[in-house]
Amino acid sequence: MEKEKERMPEPTCEKNIPLSLPVLDLRGGRDEILRYFQNTWELTEILFSSLASEEAFYRRPYHKTRHPLIFYYAHPVCFYVNKLLVSGLLQNPVNSDFELLFETGVDEMTWDDLHENDQEVWPPLSDVQDYRKQVYNLVTDLIRVHPAFDEPICQGKATWSLAMAFEHERIHLETSSVLIRELPLDLVKKPEDWPDYFREIDFLEQKTQPDFSYKENPFTRVGSSSVQLGKPNGWPTFGWDNEYGVDQREVESFEATKFLISNGEFFQFVEAGGYENSKYWSEKGWSWRKFRNVKWPTFWRQDGPAGSNRFKLRALFEEVPMQWDWPVIVNYYESKAYCRWLSEQDESENKYRLLTESEHLTLRDKSVEHGKFANLSSPTANLSAFELIPNNQFIANHNLRFGSEIPVDALSSNDRGFHDTMGNVWQWCEDSFHPLRNFKIHPYYTDFSTPCFDGEHQMILGGSFVSTGDEASVWARFHFRPHFFQNAGFRVVKESPTAKVKGDKYDTNETVDQYLLFHYGSDEEQWDQEISAAITSPVISNLIDRTVELMNNFSISKGRALDLGCAVGGASFQLASTFGSVTALDYSDLFIKVASDLKKNGKTDYRRKETGRFSTDLTASIDESIERERVQFFQGDASNLSETSKIKERGLYDAILLSNLLCRLSHPNKCLQQFSGSNDYLRSGGILVIASPNTWLEQFTPQTNFLDGKSSEATINHLAHLLSNFDLLKAEDLSFMIREHRRKYELIISQISVWRKK
Repeated sequence: MEKEKERMPEPTCEKNIPLSLPVLDLRGGRDEILRYFQNTWELTEILFSSLASEEAFYRRPYHKTRHPLIFYYAHPVCFYVNKLLVSGLLQNPVNSDFELLFETGVDEMTWDDLHENDQEVWPPLSDVQDYRKQVYNLVTDLIRVHPAFDEPICQGKATWSLAMAFEHERIHLETSSVLIRELPLDLVKKPEDWPDYFREIDFLEQKTQPDFSYKENPFTRVGSSSVQLGKPNGWPTFGWDNEYGVDQREVESFEATKFLISNGEFFQFVEAGGYENSKYWSEKGWSWRKFRNVKWPTFWRQDGPAGSNRFKLRALFEEVPMQWDWPVIVNYYESKAYCRWLSEQDESENKYRLLTESEHLTLRDKSVEHGKFANLSSPTANLSAFELIPNNQFIANHNLRFGSEIPVDALSSNDRGFHDTMGNVWQWCEDSFHPLRNFKIHPYYTDFSTPCFDGEHQMILGGSFVSTGDEASVWARFHFRPHFFQNAGFRVVKESPTAKVKGDKYDTNETVDQYLLFHYGSDEEQWDQEISAAITSPVISNLIDRTVELMNNFSISKGRALDLGCAVGGASFQLASTFGSVTALDYSDLFIKVASDLKKNGKTDYRRKETGRFSTDLTASIDESIERERVQFFQGDASNLSETSKIKERGLYDAILLSNLLCRLSHPNKCLQQFSGSNDYLRSGGILVIASPNTWLEQFTPQTNFLDGKSSEATINHLAHLLSNFDLLKAEDLSFMIREHRRKYELIISQISVWRKK
C-alpha cells in the first residue's frame, strides 16, 4: 500500500497558473492523455481536501435529495472501472461490491423525493481512499502500456471510454462543489491550492445595501439570424452524445441584458416581497418555495434581524461579505419568478423571460459560431490550440481561472457587446432538454441523455467558474431539474408586447417526426402491431379527420378555409380537397418549413421512434388527388393575424379551424376576438371549429388568461361569452392519441365545438 501511495500525484498548483488543463486533444498521444488524467484526478483531490473531517464525507445534504459526499468521492472512480470493462480495455473488476454500490447517482423527481435511509450503506473513508489508489494506478498503467493508445482516441474505439471517464469526473467536480457549498461552515475549509477570488477576500467589503452604481444592465439587440447546432463527429475532443447531430434554427431578433443578473439586481425582487407572492411563480415553483420555505437565494446568508435585508454570501468554502455585483445563483423557478416580477415593473407591455438555446448561441462571439466548424470530418485536421477550444476560454471565467464567481462586468465584452456569454455561472434557458437531429446513443453510456429528454429537465448553457474540459466548450449542452442548484444564474430577454414566448421545445426534429406520424401515419403505422395484438387498446378517433369532417359538414360555402395552428399541415391538405383555397398558419418556423416542403414535393421522409436508439424510417405523403397549390403556409401568431398581412389580403373566410391551439396561446381571448369583434376575417354565416384539450399551463398562458371552466359546460359557456355573436352548433368530446414510441402514447380527450357567426 505504501508503494501505491508514493505513486499518487501531489498537488503542484502555483498561483496565477491555471489549475485545470483546458481540454484533452484526442490526438495528443500517451503523454497528453496521462497528463490530462493526472490533472483530472488532482482536481478532485484538491476539492475534497476542503472537507475538514470525516463527518463532512457522511453528512447528508440539508435537502436530502442527494447522497452524502462519500458517494461522490468514489462514484467517478467506479465509473472508470465500469466503462473500461464495457469497452473491453479492462477484463476484471477491481472491487465488484464498490462498483455496484457507487455506480448510480440520484436524479430526484421532485424536491421532496428524499433519501432518508442511506446512511448505513457507506464504507469507511479509508477503504474508499485505498480503492481510489488502486484505480489510479490501474489507469496509469493502462495509459502507459496498452497498445490501444498507440492510436488517437475517437468515438469508434475502446479508448473513447477513458476520455468519457475523464469528462464524467469533471462533471462531478462541479456538482460536488455545489454540495460542498451547501455544507455547514464548520465542515469545510478552503484548500491551499484552490484558485484565488477575483479580489482578495480582505478587499471584499461589506455594504449594508446594494451599491447600484452597476445597476444599469442595458438590453442589447441581436438581429435575426440562422444558427447551426451540433458538434462535428470528427472534432478531436471528447463530446457527450447529446452534443452530436445537426439542427438548423432561425432566430428572430431579440434583446437581452448585457450582463448576467447580479445579486444587486435580484435584491430588488427580494426586497419587493417576490418570494412571498405566488403570482410571480409557476405552480410547481410555488410548491417548491413553500416546501423549502425559501425567502431569498439559497447562498445568501441573513446578516442581521429579520426584515433588515442584510446578507452575507456563502462562497464554496466560507462566508464573505455580500458581493452585489457578482451574478446571482438561483434555480430555474427563481429565475422565472424574477422575470415575471420584472414584467410587472415595466409600465409598458414588454414581457421578460430567459434565453432559448438558439438565442444563447447568437450571443456568443462571431468567431466561434458552430457553423464555421460544421464540415470538419477528420480527427487529424490541422487545428491550432485556439481552434480546438473555439470559445476562447482563455479569457472566460471557467476552467477554475478564479475560485468563485466574479463581477458581472469584470471581463471585457465579446464582439457582440455581451459579457460572460461563456463562463462565470451557467445560464438557465427556456428550453427543456432535447436531442438534436440524428442524435445517437453511444453504446458505452446508453442512459446519459435519453432519460432526461422527458420535459422535466431544463437546459443550462455556457459553463461556470468550476466547469472544466468539455463542460467549458461551446458544444456543451447540460440540464438539471428546475428545483436543482448548480453554479447557475441567468440573463433576461425582453420581447415585444405582440411576441409569444417561443422556446425551442417545439422546434426540434423529434417533435416534427411525432407530428408527421400523427398527421399522416396510417392506423397500422400509428400503433405497434405486435403489442396491439396482445393488449386491449382504448377506442380512439382521428382528430385530423374529424375536424376536417366538421369543417365540411357545417360550412355553407367552400370558398376559403383558414387553418390556425396547422402544425405540419395534415388538416390543411385535406381541406384543400373540398375548399377552393386554404390558408394555414403556425408559430413554429420548423413546422411551416416541413409543411411547405410537403407542398412542394408531395412527400417527406421522417423517423418513427421505436425505443431508445431504434427507429423506423417512414414517408409522409399527400394524396395525389389533392391540388397542393390550393394551400398557402405562413409563419405567424394566431393572436395577431394583422401582423401576417397576407392572411387578411386573401379575403374573408368561410370556415376557420383552431385545433390544439387555444391553450398554447399567451392571449387566447385576443385570438377569438379577431373573429367576434371584427369582420376582417370570418364572413357572416361562417363557422369556427375549435378543438382543444384545455391543457392550460402558465408556461404558455398567464393564469388570468385561461379560458377554462370547472366542467365541460362551464368551459363552453366561457367560450360563448367571448363569441357572443356566434351560435353554438355542436359540442362533443373526442379521444385521440399521439405516439411517443412503441410503448408510450399520450391519450388526449379534446373538447370540440362548432360555432356559426350571426
